[in-house]
Amino acid sequence: MQTLSDEKLKQAKDIVRKVKIPSQPTIVLELSKEMKQEQPDFKKIGELVSRDAALSARVLNVINSPFFGVSRKVESIVQALTLMGLANFFKVVLTACLRDAFGGAKESDKLFWDHSMRAAVAAEGIAKAARATLTLDGISTDQAYMAGLFHDSGIPLLVGRLPQYQPLVTMALSHKSRMPVAEDKLAGTDHCLIGHMMAKSWSVPDKICKAILHHHAVAPQADDDFPAKLVAVVQLADYIAYSCDYSLGASASIIEREWGVEEWCQLHAPFLDVLDLGLAEVSELKAEIMERLLE
Repeated sequence: MQTLSDEKLKQAKDIVRKVKIPSQPTIVLELSKEMKQEQPDFKKIGELVSRDAALSARVLNVINSPFFGVSRKVESIVQALTLMGLANFFKVVLTACLRDAFGGAKESDKLFWDHSMRAAVAAEGIAKAARATLTLDGISTDQAYMAGLFHDSGIPLLVGRLPQYQPLVTMALSHKSRMPVAEDKLAGTDHCLIGHMMAKSWSVPDKICKAILHHHAVAPQADDDFPAKLVAVVQLADYIAYSCDYSLGASASIIEREWGVEEWCQLHAPFLDVLDLGLAEVSELKAEIMERLLE
């Protein structure tokens, strides 16, 4: 389990000052506040987003992307709110804002962004399939989506803004690697901790922040502070997303062969147990989610 010693936290904070974690956009704060109202004002929410033409365009671009699979093209913010509902609309705005925060025009930026989107969609699909198990821990499909979206957010920040991290780019694109140890040795921190700190700075719920921090754990921990089920969802979503990446050729030059589902399940059995999933269920989930993501 990742432990936050004073020394490790100090190192991470020093690096955060160098990489300059993007601030949470005002629009996310405003929408979060409005969503907490007993009766959220849809008109006000639509106006909040619509008054920023650039953000509106990015939101519509995300909605109409293959990741969301809407049945017809959405052409306005009002239409988006009506069609998707408030919770899904908020996810789209958050996604668009995080996309801006990732920034950059390098190929690695695009690879990480596409992977994060696939992981978010996969995590949501896994959460729907394991709803009965996850509900016991108060984990919603929206939380699963957010955990999948943010889980690797520390990587593009480190790649783009920390020169000593560059040798790790290829390793970071390979889902078979055990990144945190190599990252800590070379850069003095790891993407799990940086992603955790970014998520906290964006007011992401604590359970999700902890799942981001621990998403490379090798086994669940007997600790009330360790969100084992959400970590398990992120790990499986990460695997399915990378399988999609490989199928699309995005990582074929880095990974010699796609990681077989039987081998992956054997290595991740402790986390699959907490979700009550076995090889057959994982194989079926992987096939269903990949079919949607590769449409």
